[in-house]
Amino acid sequence: MSEPPTWSYIAIGSNIDAERNVARAITLIADVRETELRRQSSWYTTSPWGIEEQADFVNLVVEVETTLSARSLLEATQAIEARLMRKRAMANGPRTIDLDILLFGDLILDEPDLRIPHPALTHRDFMLLPLVEIAPGTLHPGSDRPLSALTDEIRYRQILSKKPGAPTA
Repeated sequence: MSEPPTWSYIAIGSNIDAERNVARAITLIADVRETELRRQSSWYTTSPWGIEEQADFVNLVVEVETTLSARSLLEATQAIEARLMRKRAMANGPRTIDLDILLFGDLILDEPDLRIPHPALTHRDFMLLPLVEIAPGTLHPGSDRPLSALTDEIRYRQILSKKPGAPTA
C-alpha cells in the first residue's frame, strides 16, 4: 500500500549562471520519482546575505506533491545540487544552486541535517514571500498561523525585484 501524498515546498536559489541553473533545478525536481511539481512562485532577484561581495541571487519556491519521506526528498534535492555542481566551500557564498525544504506537510522535524519547518523561513523575505504567493492559507506547523500572517516577522529584506514565472532569455 502506498503512502498518501504530502505537499512540500522547496526554496530554490542561485547566483552563478542563476537563471539557467534555477530552470535546470525546476526540471530536475519535476523528474524526482514519486513527486509531482504542482506550482512555482514568481522569480525574485535578491541581494546576497552574509557575504555581500557577490552577484545577486535568483530565488523562488516550488510546490510539490510527493509520496517520498522528508528524508528521501532531502536526498533527492541533494542529488540535484550535486548534479548542478553545488560546492559547499563557503557559508553564504556564491552557489550554482541551493535547494531547501521549507515545509513538508505539517511535519515538525529537528535533525542535524534536516530541520522542518526551515528555521529561517519566517525571517527571510526570499523564502517566505514566494511561499505566501503560492500557498497563502497554508499554516505554519507549530504555530498554526497562516503563512501570510507571518510576513511582519521578516527580519532580512533582500528582494530587489520580482518577475512572474520563468524569465525569458
